[in-house]
Amino acid sequence: MKKIFSLTAMVMVSAVLAQSAQPPNAAYLKSFEKWKAELVDDLKQNWLVLAGLFWLKPGANTFGSAADNAVVLPSGPAHAGVFQRNGKDVTVEVLPGVQAKINGKVQARAALKADVSGSPTVIELGSLRLKVIERGDRVGIRVKDLESAAARNYAGPIFFPIDLNY
Repeated sequence: MKKIFSLTAMVMVSAVLAQSAQPPNAAYLKSFEKWKAELVDDLKQNWLVLAGLFWLKPGANTFGSAADNAVVLPSGPAHAGVFQRNGKDVTVEVLPGVQAKINGKVQARAALKADVSGSPTVIELGSLRLKVIERGDRVGIRVKDLESAAARNYAGPIFFPIDLNY
C-alpha cells in the first residue's frame, strides 16, 4: 500500500512539474507584452514627468522659476505670469515677452478649464505643461516636464519570468 501511495504521489508531482515546465501560449505572451508596453508608456507620459502640484489660494498666484512665486516651476522664466483664482474658476495672465501657448495658441490671458471638465486647458511653457486640477474644494496647478530626466532615463520595470502556476 505504501508503494502504491508513493508511486501515485510521484506521478502527481511529475505531472505538476511537467505542467509547470510548459511555456505560456503565444496569445498570452503577446497580451502580456502589450500590457507591459502600455504600463511603461503610461508611466513615461503621466507619472515620471510630474514636476509639481501647487494648490492655489484665492486671488492672485504668481508663477515662474523664481523662489518668490506661489507656483515655483522647475525651469522657464523667473516670472512668467499670474493665475487668478475666484472660487473654482481660474484664469491666467502671461507676462509680456514670455513664450507660452494656451491650448496650442499664443495668448496673453485665458479662462482655464480644470481636469474635471474632461478637456482641461493646457499651458505650454517650454517643456513644461501646466493644467488646473480640482480635488473637492481644492484647486491647483499640476506641472509636467516633458524633458524630465526620470522619464528620459527610465529603463522600465523589472519582471520575473512568467509562471502560470500563480
